[in-house]
Formats: sequence, C-alpha cells, structure tokens
Amino acid sequence: MMPTIRMNDVKTHRKRDIFVEGPIDPAFIAGSIAKHATRTDIGAHEIFLGQVRADVIDGRTVEAIEYSTYRDMALERMTAIREEAFTKWPGMTCLHVHHSLGTIKAGELCFMVFASAPHRQSAREAVAWVVDRIKADLPIFGKEIVEGGGHIWKRNT
Repeated sequence: MMPTIRMNDVKTHRKRDIFVEGPIDPAFIAGSIAKHATRTDIGAHEIFLGQVRADVIDGRTVEAIEYSTYRDMALERMTAIREEAFTKWPGMTCLHVHHSLGTIKAGELCFMVFASAPHRQSAREAVAWVVDRIKADLPIFGKEIVEGGGHIWKRNT
C-alpha cells in the first residue's frame, strides 16, 4: 500500500538570493558555522570555498574576476537545484549557497556552498553535486581582469 502524503508532509524551500556584492568575508563563514552550533540533529558540515586564482593567461596574470549574472534566471535555476538536492539527500538539514558579484581580487573568496546533515557522506555528496550543478547551470559570468589592462571571459570548469 502506498503511503499517503499530506500537504503538511511536503517541505518546500523558499527562493533565496545567493548573490553578495564583493568578496565573501571569512567572518561571515565563521558566523554561518556558529549559527548551527545549537542544532543537535546535525553531525556533519561540509563546506566548499571558491577563491580567485592569480592564473597566468598568455603571459599575463589575473588580478581579479568581475562577476555578473542574469539574476532572475540564476535564482530560478538555483531554487530548482536546492529542491533537487533536498530530494536526493532527504536527511540534509541545511544548504547555504553564496556567490559574489562585482570585482573580486585574486586571493579573495567568491563562492561558498555549505551543507549540514546528520552524517558526513550526505553532506559531502550534496556539496560536490551542488557545486558542479551551479558551475554547469547558472548564468554567472566571470571576466578575468589581467595585469596591464584587458580581460578574458572565464570558462567554468
């Protein structure tokens, strides 16, 4: 016999704006972790942090990346990714995503995915999957600003 699913049993997650102007402050990350200290249903946290690299492209060093997006489209797709993640890992208790917009200097943080779950395997799998989906599916564009002037459009890999 199939179980009956009542409307109150289905948890939907609200649309969240994942974008922040400028780099992600390490103190914000520490605060995010601290906010979960009172949760006794969490046994594991997994965090991915993306940082701007000073790559050398055609002999010129990347000094910064200027990020832009189609915000409405990106947030719509992000909401679908969140829903799918909570379906794939139903025990996951939290999923937080933040991505920078604007000019982020080499060495600064620009991307964070933070998942919490009762067990580490779910948190790890979810973070890796969410990072890959965001890189593949969200219309976020990076213009790499190189020394001496000029730019190169970044390809997500």
